Amino acid sequence: MSPSVYHLQLHLENQQFVSFKTADNIDKIMNNPMIRKTMLTEYFLMNRTNEYAKQLNLLYKEFPQYFVWSKSYKIWTRRQRGHVIGRLVTCHPTEGERYYLRLLLMNVRSPESYQDLRKIDGKYYDTFRESAEKRGLLHHNNNLVDCMTEAVCYQMPYSLRHLFATILVYCNPDNPKELWEQFEESMSEDFNKLPNMDPKKKRHSVLNHINDVLHTMGHDVNEYRLISENVVSSRVESEAKDVNFERNIVVTKEDLLLYKKLNTEQKKAYDIILQRVLTNESGAFFIDGPGGSGKTFLYRALLATVRSKGFIALATTTSGVAASILPGGRTAHSRFKIPINIDEQFSCNINNDDDHSTCNVVYNEIIQKALL
Repeated sequence: MSPSVYHLQLHLENQQFVSFKTADNIDKIMNNPMIRKTMLTEYFLMNRTNEYAKQLNLLYKEFPQYFVWSKSYKIWTRRQRGHVIGRLVTCHPTEGERYYLRLLLMNVRSPESYQDLRKIDGKYYDTFRESAEKRGLLHHNNNLVDCMTEAVCYQMPYSLRHLFATILVYCNPDNPKELWEQFEESMSEDFNKLPNMDPKKKRHSVLNHINDVLHTMGHDVNEYRLISENVVSSRVESEAKDVNFERNIVVTKEDLLLYKKLNTEQKKAYDIILQRVLTNESGAFFIDGPGGSGKTFLYRALLATVRSKGFIALATTTSGVAASILPGGRTAHSRFKIPINIDEQFSCNINNDDDHSTCNVVYNEIIQKALL
C-alpha cells in the first residue's frame, strides 16, 4: 500500500486559519489558547523542548515520519507505527513572505521559531526573503528550479504550465530559456497521449497553452525567447486538443470488466445511469456513501463503459489528488475554466459546440448528463 500523505500547514506568524460556526461566541474563540496551536507552531515547540526531536534534527516535511499530529489536542506525539510522507501545502511565488517562509522550512533543520528562521550567525534579518537570500537559497535561480522540481512530483502538466507562466511574469528568471528546456518534457506529458503528435507540434501546443496563460497576465510568450521562432496562438488548435484528448483516453481491459464486479447497490446505480446515457435522457444522480464503500470503483466502471461506446465522459473533481485516480480526470476549475476570484456576476469561460454534441459529466460524487 502507498504511504499516507500528511499535508503540513503553512502560515505566517499569527495568520493561521481558524474555523468556527456562525453561532459560536467570538470572544470565547479568541480567548481559546487552542486556536494559536497549529502543526507549524507545535513543530517549533517540539524543536525547543523535545529531546528526541532535537536529536533527530528534522526538516518540517520529515517530521510526520517520526511524530503524529493530534487534531483534538493539537500536539505532536511520537509515532509508534505506520509510514507517512510529509508535504507542505503549495505556495505561489507571488505570495511573497509566505513563499520564502516555505523555502526556509524546506531547507532549514530544526528551527525553534519564526525568529529562528530569520537568524543567521547570531544576526536577525527583517524578512524571510533576506534570510533565504543570505543562506544562498535564491542564488542562480535555484529557488525557481526547486519550485518547479517539487511541483513536477505531484502536479499535472496543465498546472505545471500555469506555474511556469507565473514564474516568467512575477519571478523574472535570469535565463527563461534554460528553465524551459529543463522542464519542457514534464510540461508536455499530457500531449504525449494524443495521436499524431510529432515533437514540433507537441512543443507548439505546450507553448500555445503557456501563451494563453501569459495573455491573462498581460504578457506574451515571445517576450521570453524560449525558442528561436515566434509562437502563434491558435484557439482552434487548443479546442481541438481538448476534444482529441477526451476521445483518445485509453480504456483498459481491466476497467471494461469492472461492471462484472459491482455489488448489488453499485449495479443498481450503474444500470440506472447507463440507461439514461444510452437513451439520451438528461438526469442528475448523487452517489453517497462513506469512504471505502466503492464510489470510485463505480465511477471507473461507468467511465469505461460510456467511453467504450463512443461517448465523451468528462471525469471532474474538486481537487488534483482526486482527479489523479480517475482516468482522464481533471479539476472543475481546469475543466470548466472556473475563475479563482468570483462574485455574483461571474461565469465560466466555456463555449457551446455548434452541434450541441452530448457528453457525460462525472463530478466527484455527482454524475449528470449535460449538453455542451
